[in-house]
Amino acid sequence: MNIVTTGDSKFFHCLVPLAQSVRKFYNKRIIIYDIGLTDEQKSSLDSQVIPISVQVDFHNYTSFKRVPFIRATHKPFCVKHYFENFSESMILVDADCLFMDRVDENGFDVGVTLKPKRKIDMSNHYNGVLNSGVVFFNSSCDELVGRWMGECKKPNTTDQKALTDILSETIDWKHYNETYDWHGLKVKVFKVEEYNDYHLKNGKIFHFKGERHKEDIYKKLIDAMEQDVDVYRLFRQLTKEPKKSLVRLLAERLHQKPL
Repeated sequence: MNIVTTGDSKFFHCLVPLAQSVRKFYNKRIIIYDIGLTDEQKSSLDSQVIPISVQVDFHNYTSFKRVPFIRATHKPFCVKHYFENFSESMILVDADCLFMDRVDENGFDVGVTLKPKRKIDMSNHYNGVLNSGVVFFNSSCDELVGRWMGECKKPNTTDQKALTDILSETIDWKHYNETYDWHGLKVKVFKVEEYNDYHLKNGKIFHFKGERHKEDIYKKLIDAMEQDVDVYRLFRQLTKEPKKSLVRLLAERLHQKPL
């Protein structure tokens, strides 16, 4: 089992703890596909760094109803390269993930994490019902990865939406911890709370997505974890917009009135 991620200089502050957690629970180096790290950063990481050039515009954002989504469409190209050079199964994680325990899952070809049922609305879920921050690959899944690469070359999509759309051909997303068939591949569906825990509670893999991975906030959350503090509660406090006083609200309204 290998742990694989991708990273650039903006996520270096997340890659260091991630690499440390992989060393702690797997006693091996993480594999990092380099999409923009500096030479100094690469040499300082406890990792195997692999350069890769991907001909898709993965750094840019797309949006739906003014909500921005990073495209991250480089991921399937990294998976393809990995299985062309390695034989071991792997877990592909985002750079802002952190292992809280050793994870070994088998009995399927690919494993995905499904969002909570209350957040699933297939008719109006632009970015898909999966969270692709954690994806298990116990085999090369050539057909799936090839399809995923093709979808990721299209404009205005994300890696997450593309993977959801493809797997939705045969999966109804009604049940967690169930193995589905996708054109002969065994696809296991896990809860995000277990292996993609962005509430930072009890999952085996934490995911510091969104504002959680901003460098100043991330550092405070990591420090808090070492002190056994409720990390998600701290995150909500750090990002909570302070209440405005009545005087300030009235002043803003007066300022906004046309003269």
